[in-house]
Amino acid sequence: DLLSQYGINVQMGLDYCCGEEEFYLEMLRMYYDQSVEKREEIIFLYETENWEDYAVKVHALKSTSLTIGAEELSERAKALEQAGKKEDVAFIRENHAELVRMHEEVCRSIAGL
Repeated sequence: DLLSQYGINVQMGLDYCCGEEEFYLEMLRMYYDQSVEKREEIIFLYETENWEDYAVKVHALKSTSLTIGAEELSERAKALEQAGKKEDVAFIRENHAELVRMHEEVCRSIAGL
């Protein structure tokens, strides 16, 4: 299915929602509805080199992505959060675009529901 094709562990997402499919779908929709705003915030903080707030926003993305089962995206966000806290700018510059791309893909797969 489309979700697992884009790295979403549906079973994990369902587990976070106590196995309730309707609740999980609601979570996916909410994630999607907030996605553009969240992505734009992260891009803005990256472009303005505000690493402290960048770390905070990718931390939030890490958590919300995990609750819908987007494990790879969550892992990437976690690595960037840690880099933001350490101000490891080189790592952020190498991995930021991939984070944005993965987030867009996950959202595209949700949009198809």
